[in-house]
Amino acid sequence: MKLKGVDFVETKMTNKEAERKLRNKSSIGLKLLLTPEIGVLLPILVLCIITASLNKTFLTWKYFSTILTGSIFIGAAALGEALIIMVGEIDLSIGMNGCLAGIMMGVACQKWGLPLIPCLCICLLSGALIGMINGLCVTRFHLSSWITTLATQYLCQGLAVTICQGVPLSIKALGTSAFTRAKPLRLSWLFFIFIALILILDFVIRRTKFGYQLRAVGGNKDSAEMAGIDVRKIKMMVFILAGILAATGGMFDVLKNATANSNFGGGREFRAIICCAVGGISMTGGAGSMFGVALGVLLFHTLWDCLRLLNVDTNLQLVLIGAILVLAVLMDLQRKKLEKRELTRM
Repeated sequence: MKLKGVDFVETKMTNKEAERKLRNKSSIGLKLLLTPEIGVLLPILVLCIITASLNKTFLTWKYFSTILTGSIFIGAAALGEALIIMVGEIDLSIGMNGCLAGIMMGVACQKWGLPLIPCLCICLLSGALIGMINGLCVTRFHLSSWITTLATQYLCQGLAVTICQGVPLSIKALGTSAFTRAKPLRLSWLFFIFIALILILDFVIRRTKFGYQLRAVGGNKDSAEMAGIDVRKIKMMVFILAGILAATGGMFDVLKNATANSNFGGGREFRAIICCAVGGISMTGGAGSMFGVALGVLLFHTLWDCLRLLNVDTNLQLVLIGAILVLAVLMDLQRKKLEKRELTRM
């Protein structure tokens, strides 16, 4: 026979367990919503459904494949920007760095008469050099990455215009037209190269020692130094890698258009930052994934093309894109609050 006090205690414990289960169920839904990849995928689906209901041409693979192919240029820059942000810095030169790298590829082809592989190497080395300059200024001279990369942005822009004198440089002599015009699955081979970059970088970030150190430096620089991580070395490597990825975006531009132009890459750095923020890269560093960045790029281009397809006013398009950036930052803050709350419950 049970005592009344025991019954009361058991009932109280049962109520607590029920409350805990209910709270866990609600938090699971909130966690899913605040997961970067899920949080980006949902708006993409909503945008596609709304646009398809208003304009039937959006449902065709031909139209959607155009969105996918067009995303690779900002996408390459966004991958580099994501690495920089994850390590706790910023890179405002990533757009014009790609432009200068593309111009150097055009110079190597048209003026120096070099074959394809040396031209590609010069393009990537140009981007790596600018990244190294940024890294040296930040790690050795302790300059702000904002000021440093803003300066190199203008440096790259000025050099690009000066070198080509405002005249597009043709690369038709390289014979890449057959490769770039091929449309497997109505896409481009450049798109599949971009997908390979995402997979490689995501593996590096999640599964390698370098990726762990990168996230540790971005999360807490002082703790990383106490753990024996060479913070300056990691930041230098990240800036160089970001420069190479910026040059990859410039290389995509040149290969697609068969010319190098000093107008390529303008404003790309801000769009790359938007894609990173929307894709769940923590703007304070230390967290994020390459898949999230890829979805952020896809959301940006889907939104842009949907608004254009629906004939939305250009100024209103900018307002909506700005609103999405603010929403992405708010979701990042909410995600961090949720993570802290879960840690205190454990």
